[in-house]
Amino acid sequence: MSNPRAIYQMKVLKIIDHTPIVREVILQCLDPQQSFQFRAGQFAMLHVPQPEGKPALRAYSIASHEAQKDGFTLLFKYVENGKASQFVWSLKGDETLQFTGPFGKVFFQEPPTEQIVFLNTGTGLSQHYSYLISKKEQYPNLKFKMYFGVRTEKDIYYEKELEALKSQLKNFEYHYVLSRPSESWTGKKGYVQHFLKEIDYKNTATTFYLCGNGGMIKEVKNQLIEIDQFPKEKIWSEAFD
Repeated sequence: MSNPRAIYQMKVLKIIDHTPIVREVILQCLDPQQSFQFRAGQFAMLHVPQPEGKPALRAYSIASHEAQKDGFTLLFKYVENGKASQFVWSLKGDETLQFTGPFGKVFFQEPPTEQIVFLNTGTGLSQHYSYLISKKEQYPNLKFKMYFGVRTEKDIYYEKELEALKSQLKNFEYHYVLSRPSESWTGKKGYVQHFLKEIDYKNTATTFYLCGNGGMIKEVKNQLIEIDQFPKEKIWSEAFD
């Protein structure tokens, strides 16, 4: 594991704008002798330069394979007037950014239960995508379900990546859930927490991973723990608020 107290100099290798408000940044250690070792589920802390004083620190879940040692990938969601958003959206490529990490203890629980359910919103996908690509060779037959919440059809991203996973994991299914779809949208509508009723977690050994909007996480936990008496140790969450 890398030293979370150390400051890592990371070069911006590539920038991909998936939507007007979701930007993917692929980073590589500037020093080829240095490595950044993390476990799926962890996050890195971006040091956002400020005109005066110390940099502002912002946490982002890592969206890449935990076997990678020379860098990582992050997904950013634009926040209006956000210091980090303004900085990240000003990047053109080849810049050097400073990070500390890795941090976090929301790891993929092993040995896994029969069924794994991912509920995420926005860029909360990062953590769950890292789990999937890091563990797919080890658990090719595991039952994975994902409900991915975005607002509209224009906010859908990572469809190619999720389709690729579906071709590699025979029991992986994913669903986009749109809160503000157009009339032509034929997929799931509403919020990811509304679709708990579709999941057989009462008769199948299940672990839940929740990442994204704090309100979603609160509602899911209330349904599972308070109403259904589901064991809270089988629910792992990371709020993006």
